[in-house]
Amino acid sequence: MADVRDDAAEVNEAEQDFDLSKPDVVTKYNLAGEIANKTLAKVVQGLTAGAKIADVCAMGDAFILEQCAAVYKSAKVEKGIGFPVCISVNNCCANYSPLQEESSNLNDGDVCKVDLGVHIDGYMALVATTHVIGAAGPITGRQADAIAAANAAAEVAFRLIKPGNKNNDVTRMVERTVAQFKCEPVEGVQSHQLKRFTIDGPNTIINKSIPGKTIPECTFAENEIYVIDIVVSTGEGKAREQGQRVTVFKRAVDNSYALKLKAARQLFHEIKEKHPHMPFSLREFGDQRSKMGVTECVKHDLVQPYPVYFERDGEFVAQIKFTVLLLPAGPLRITSHPLQELNADNSVQDEEITALLAQSMARRKKKKKPAAAAPPS
Repeated sequence: MADVRDDAAEVNEAEQDFDLSKPDVVTKYNLAGEIANKTLAKVVQGLTAGAKIADVCAMGDAFILEQCAAVYKSAKVEKGIGFPVCISVNNCCANYSPLQEESSNLNDGDVCKVDLGVHIDGYMALVATTHVIGAAGPITGRQADAIAAANAAAEVAFRLIKPGNKNNDVTRMVERTVAQFKCEPVEGVQSHQLKRFTIDGPNTIINKSIPGKTIPECTFAENEIYVIDIVVSTGEGKAREQGQRVTVFKRAVDNSYALKLKAARQLFHEIKEKHPHMPFSLREFGDQRSKMGVTECVKHDLVQPYPVYFERDGEFVAQIKFTVLLLPAGPLRITSHPLQELNADNSVQDEEITALLAQSMARRKKKKKPAAAAPPS
């Protein structure tokens, strides 16, 4: 059985959240963002026809660890993968990070959602983009509609997530923006507040409202951190599981159980050592042993699964995700990736949305303090 005192200590450490008023915290977020952006660029370069998805994901994860190993060398700072690299193709909505023997290959024309995260000392930077493989010119048709809708909705959300505004107002404008492109936001997707060692903080913004289901209303405040996560479909916007093996999990630090299987005990021990707080992929633990051990860990709520979700066959799904710091000088986006050129069939015609998108997000510069007057002679 896991030592309850050790687990409680980990929870207390994770709750020692320091806000953005501390310069060292901002530095760590920015550094995590730089590594996340570099990793995303590298993974996108690896999206070529014939490439094995598991290989590209593993390459991205290895690059994160390599980059993190080069910073804070002398300090005892936990750092590394904040979310394992996932590459979800076409109508797959999220969380596809396959084992080697179960991986499919990429093809020209595939619409790839690349999703990943990095953390430095528990301060996370998450990012995702959508890339079409083998495009020789602008992306067109419904593929372009989905990507443009996700991007426009994310930009609208970026302009609305500021101190004093409310989460439900962001959801309404995201839905209106996506509708301009004759697309649907995907149900169940949420943008989250981030806290130290916590990828799914208390304040959330739903991608799409569902009749009869509500989330607590919240008001955004200065020095909070949010990940804006917009997922859009050319279909009905309903994600469902299709029996795909789940490979991404996160440890439930407040739960304990005396595991029976040797494979489960070994796996859980490694999870506690390598990923005490952050999501991880089973791929790094050895495929056969991890498959044997994770079932018991899930059954007794020691780890939480991130299921692989799909839209209907034949539809396209696009995702844009980035991390925003609500600093006193204005919101700061620390993760991003340039999109391919788009030639969508539809565009924003709503005047209110157009006005929002036209707003500059340049941050206020700090005023220099006037020089002290020279003392009288």
